[in-house]
Amino acid sequence: MIRRALIGPGPTGSERRAAYADVLGSGQVNWLRSDARLAADAVVDLEDPGALPTNLHDRLLDSDATIVSGAPIPAGRGAPTLSAWPDLRSGPVAAMAADLESLGRRTMTKAIVVTASPGIGPTAWRAVLALTALGGGLKRIAARRQPCGAGFEAIYGVGRFRDDSIAYVEAVAGGPPGADLRFYEALGRGGIREYDSRLDINRVTSRGVATPLPATDVHPYARFVADLCCTDQPGPPAELDAVLTDAHAGYRALVHACDSEMAVSV
Repeated sequence: MIRRALIGPGPTGSERRAAYADVLGSGQVNWLRSDARLAADAVVDLEDPGALPTNLHDRLLDSDATIVSGAPIPAGRGAPTLSAWPDLRSGPVAAMAADLESLGRRTMTKAIVVTASPGIGPTAWRAVLALTALGGGLKRIAARRQPCGAGFEAIYGVGRFRDDSIAYVEAVAGGPPGADLRFYEALGRGGIREYDSRLDINRVTSRGVATPLPATDVHPYARFVADLCCTDQPGPPAELDAVLTDAHAGYRALVHACDSEMAVSV
């Protein structure tokens, strides 16, 4: 059972710390330090695992602590690591995923995530997670990486889902302050579901008619942390297994495709 939380460095650290404090109490939540006690009763929340010093990174992976990461850690390392899935529990992705049957035959799904925070891994993971939650598993993907100066990096990808509909994904990290954007769109022969974070009201748009998203009243990370800490066996709920399996496969393929001249099969 999780009784303590250690929060790693990152631009959203205060937000993540507050989510754990709401569940565990503020006295049980601290910042992650090099001399931290790592045991099975602790969860270590890392916004970007790539931002940690190597010695602390390796000590974490060798510990019994549950590691929550904003991006998948390379395969073969860190069995207890959980890649965060907050958007699957609350917010626009969860609301849209629950309303996809009315789209009819799918034609295209896109996910665009832009963050001011550096570190392309967490941004790309969030984009791929939304893409697979709304479009299903990928069949193949082609992608390119575009480094554009200190802290700025982008990945653009296009491919096909298993049902042969078109997939488009865009992840941009290290943008200017206030540049954060989430845009999700699922198109089918029976309608369109769309979310654009630039709108004053969070909503899904279908054929020009805007529908509010009450799910956004609960912050996705707060819901995620509550689920994580209120169970004897931390991990994704069984109903999310298939989506997370597809998302992990899609993320690995996207990263691989950036270094490939041809589209990568998933």
